[in-house]
Amino acid sequence: MKRVRIARREKSELEKRRRLRKRSFQIRHFPGIFLSVLLISLLAYLLGWSQLLSLKAIQIDGTTQVSAIQSSIDSLNPVVKIGEPLARIDVHAIERKISENSWIQATHIGRSWIHGKLNISVIEKHPVASYLRADSTTGYFDSEGKDFISPLSYTGIPTIDLQSPTVAAKQAIALFLTQLPPTYLQKAQSFTVTKATAIEMTLAISKKRIVTISWGEATDIPLKIQVYEKLLAMKENRQSLHFDLTDPLAPITK
Repeated sequence: MKRVRIARREKSELEKRRRLRKRSFQIRHFPGIFLSVLLISLLAYLLGWSQLLSLKAIQIDGTTQVSAIQSSIDSLNPVVKIGEPLARIDVHAIERKISENSWIQATHIGRSWIHGKLNISVIEKHPVASYLRADSTTGYFDSEGKDFISPLSYTGIPTIDLQSPTVAAKQAIALFLTQLPPTYLQKAQSFTVTKATAIEMTLAISKKRIVTISWGEATDIPLKIQVYEKLLAMKENRQSLHFDLTDPLAPITK
């Protein structure tokens, strides 16, 4: 019995020591924990509600159409306001809104905490050609055949008679134009696309001679160009005005 009482007393002493150590640890670390909570709360206040890190200006780069981009930002709900805490501004919502402009390729937005700015950088699409839309407005499409409208004016791009305004037809003419040598583009008088597999162009050989070239699909263009140039150099084709290269291995001249 005596041994049992001694064991119980030792166990009780151990429990007391553990409680004392735990209490000592809590007291010793309480200031650090309190300061950490205080700093986090202060940081949350500075970012979310304080005017010290608020929006003072919006900087838009990469385009001359600053007013169009600003109009997109102003149409957001809730509205982005000067004086609003930077941390509470939804930059992803701004990116999505700006991307609704079909002439914008990409948008990058960053916060400048020191200067209180939203830095917005936009990348514009670059068209490879234009065409007349059904509503008589000018449309454009890029190298992937994706069409868009734009407040910008573009020079040095051909206008396509797009008789088949399908995605496949736009992709075909876009692919074709990227393979055409610059000299051909400079001398081109017109481009017509009746369908994705029927691309035609007129080319100025001289002031008095304009020929029509039927390319067919936008495939084997380098080979078709070689065939065309050999046909053009032949004496028997000096008066020819139409070169059908739909099948480059069996071309037709008229």
